[in-house]
Amino acid sequence: MCRGQHTEDRALAWEAARDAAAALPVVTGAAGAAPGGALPRGRALLWMGAGLAAAGLAFAGARGGHALRARRSRRPSRDAEAAEAMLRPAARVRLPRIDTTTCLGCYACVDACPYDVLAVERYVAVVARPEACCGLTLCEQRCPNGSLTIEGGAPIEGRPRLGDDLGSLDVPGLYLAGDITGLPLIKNAIHQGAFAAARVAEDLRKAGDRGPGLDLIIVGAGPAGISAALRAKELGLSFEVIEQGSVAQSIQSFPRGKLVFDQPLDLPVTGKLWLKESTKEELLAHWLRIVRKERLPIAQETRMVSVARLGGGAGAAADAPAGFAVVTEPRDGGPRTERRARRVLLALGQRGSPRRLPFELSAEVEDRVYYHLADARSLAGQRVLIVGLGDVAMEAAIALSRQPATEVTVVYRGGGFRRGKTRNIEEMRRLVAASRLSLRFETDVAALTADPRGALAATLASPSGAEAHPCDAVLVLIGSIPPWSALHAAGVRPTVEPSDRSAPGDVEGTTPAGPPP
Repeated sequence: MCRGQHTEDRALAWEAARDAAAALPVVTGAAGAAPGGALPRGRALLWMGAGLAAAGLAFAGARGGHALRARRSRRPSRDAEAAEAMLRPAARVRLPRIDTTTCLGCYACVDACPYDVLAVERYVAVVARPEACCGLTLCEQRCPNGSLTIEGGAPIEGRPRLGDDLGSLDVPGLYLAGDITGLPLIKNAIHQGAFAAARVAEDLRKAGDRGPGLDLIIVGAGPAGISAALRAKELGLSFEVIEQGSVAQSIQSFPRGKLVFDQPLDLPVTGKLWLKESTKEELLAHWLRIVRKERLPIAQETRMVSVARLGGGAGAAADAPAGFAVVTEPRDGGPRTERRARRVLLALGQRGSPRRLPFELSAEVEDRVYYHLADARSLAGQRVLIVGLGDVAMEAAIALSRQPATEVTVVYRGGGFRRGKTRNIEEMRRLVAASRLSLRFETDVAALTADPRGALAATLASPSGAEAHPCDAVLVLIGSIPPWSALHAAGVRPTVEPSDRSAPGDVEGTTPAGPPP
């Protein structure tokens, strides 16, 4: 916050002032003081001169910022550590630890955290929401004086087993990138995709003779997949991208006008894009422009059915002369096609399939149940029931509450706010207080029915009993099931504790550790 308002000069002045204060003598006692506690004239002049000297040192420190930055540039850079942190997720639960004796309360860590884990209370940073921490080290990197450090705890289960090169430890030649690795944020997915493509190129160069088909097949055309495709093109690889929906489908599913990120994106080939407080529409326009300009070979509306290793199976040695057979089919059904490649990169997100209500829906009800909200205007003037209270659900409720003549009711089985960004929680409370929406805790949807005239009603179950709630549309925003079925089919296994004796299929529906949907 301070750097954004005052550039680096103020921080440099603080540092110079601290050095000056440490070097100045400390006067204790009043020996020889003038009556009334005033210092003798000579002592007063001494302190005035010391104050001017400190101010001069601070001013010189600010104006000498270039020299200080030059000295700092010769120190071991943290850029490599930051880049490494954006490649692989933490293997253990990691939480910030704050030294309150040295914390400046400067908000640098608060602004860096994308999940509102940190807050400033009584002029020092505190861990306000430890359950939302996903182990990123952005807060530690931004702390100006080392008061905040990230410490490891219990091992994290339910993530793909990856090597340092983002290659699967279970299937040699298969790489992973994107949210499915357990590392969130668009910027990290882009970094992972480019890195994985570069490692594929290096791996193929060492392997020598060309194998069957393409050099690389990329599954997924989200941020990680597009970044990998751009780097693969830059490195001269032959490749194809398989996408079961459309390009940047995950971004397209964001609500209209949603602010996506406020960090620069460094894409291969296209250079650096700076999108300050970019909206969904702005980011999507950039993605599509890049895809068209670079003419990336993307097969949209094409679903991956299976990935099988050729010549030796999944347990073959890493240097075995084998490739992969990727079987695909049209998303809406049709003949299957086999594509062959020497390497495969699964650039998947964690969205997978949306979690659904725990009961069957009739045909007349199903077409009025939605699992994401792309544009709140499409439901304007209707009575909307929202199930869930994560960030996605709250953002949908906020957007719908701003539509004219729209009644919004949010039901959540918990007893209060347990997750979500602070700004979303505060806005929800404000809208409830203003009677713009209704929020019901400890409430579940037990049934959805339609009467002979087609009117929709939800049966809401709460400690006070069951009641019918009329509505026109239902938004079920209770998260997604990660695509572990596809990973298992490819031979990828999740990380588990050594004491866990369960079969791999038992963890298929689990959600990898990290921020909630």
